[in-house]
Amino acid sequence: MLVITMGLTLATICQAQTRKTIYVDRMEGLEPFVESALQAAELPFDFVEEAKRPEMKATLAKMHSAYGEIVYRHKLGRNETHRLELVDVESRKVIAWHAFPLNGDDASRRAAAKEFAAKVRSAWPKQ
Repeated sequence: MLVITMGLTLATICQAQTRKTIYVDRMEGLEPFVESALQAAELPFDFVEEAKRPEMKATLAKMHSAYGEIVYRHKLGRNETHRLELVDVESRKVIAWHAFPLNGDDASRRAAAKEFAAKVRSAWPKQ
């Protein structure tokens, strides 16, 4: 009985060590969509506030400068492309990213968040 209890305790500790803390940065209204998509993907993340020094960070990166954004909108007639990125805070390495046009409707934001979560899931090392 003691061996089983110790084995279960060890398994729980090992599982807890493989989970990473993640902070979902402010990203023009995408935060709830990204967080729920990452939770639905069943990734080993514990969501925390930025003040708790997370190991990973989901953030929104613009692809163009302000001038490039104006030219892009003028030439192509649509919003500029943005990138959702999952970054390892310590190494500053981008683990996964998803480029998409940032639209104002919830359906396109939800779809972008879902595609980002799928890319994070495929890039995440299998445990």
